[in-house]
Amino acid sequence: MKFTNRPKWKRIALAVICLIGLLVIAGGSFAAYTSQDFQRGVARNRDNEAVRFTSNYLQSFAYSENPDPKSYAGRTVLFSDTEKDKNLSIDIWVYNYAGSTTLVNQKDITYNMSISFGEGNGTGYSVTTDTGKTVEQNGTTYTISGVTLPGITPTAHKYTVTFPGSDLDKLKITATAIPQKVSVTNNQMLAAVIAPCTGSSTQTFSFEGKFTDTSVAPNLYDGFNYEVSISSGKANATLTWDASAVEIDKFFLQNLGKNETEIATILKDGTLTFVMNQPEGTGDYLIPFYIKDRNKIPASWDDTEGENGMKKIISFNATEITQ
Repeated sequence: MKFTNRPKWKRIALAVICLIGLLVIAGGSFAAYTSQDFQRGVARNRDNEAVRFTSNYLQSFAYSENPDPKSYAGRTVLFSDTEKDKNLSIDIWVYNYAGSTTLVNQKDITYNMSISFGEGNGTGYSVTTDTGKTVEQNGTTYTISGVTLPGITPTAHKYTVTFPGSDLDKLKITATAIPQKVSVTNNQMLAAVIAPCTGSSTQTFSFEGKFTDTSVAPNLYDGFNYEVSISSGKANATLTWDASAVEIDKFFLQNLGKNETEIATILKDGTLTFVMNQPEGTGDYLIPFYIKDRNKIPASWDDTEGENGMKKIISFNATEITQ
């Protein structure tokens, strides 16, 4: 019997069964597609996770059980010569987002904050915080333990460091924010040595661009986190890369305020110019890059005999703005 000759209820039932089958097939395809999108999103977030634990003065730093403070970023905070007879303060902020509050770490970050004073007169120091946690003191070292930046919600913690103005040009403030579970920050901590100085003291400006994870050969990665930083003040920065080999993260460009036309040109040329301002909290960035052509990615990070390393793929330069 032809399908059209069957009783009406049977035709309806068969049509429903066929429709369900089509929906299952389509649903499976849709689920596979969205799952792949989700996986790509998760991978992307994992790659960028270290960016989402940041500070106005502290710089992202590969976690170590016994870190060497000599390897921490140096930060200079300028004061007037007339302030040497006053009590001065610096606000250190710690964030769970990167640049924009839309780029928020999705996981809770519980960390321990440590702030120590060295090379000064040894007295007149204090640390206060808005976290509600107790500040513990041991000599000239202050610690705040178990501070949590909640996931999903943009959150900032402030630590106000106070010291006598007579310590200007001498004092070194070493500050670290170390996650209790470093996996939520892609094995990164925050650290810096802050030097409060007067404008009359001579400070050497420096800049640095580096890859944050070099534990295996670069051609084994799917992408890279590249960190750029300046030691103090403001600077005109230039970031260049081989646009045929890697591509910079578009969201980073958007967060810098670049429009679609500018982004298209930047991606094509492999050159980005922007201003960095250390006192305003834009003295360092962790920038994701993604591989476009794996055949052009070298097997070494540094230049070796007969082969160029990753320094030829991505490079950074900054010029201090003195006026």
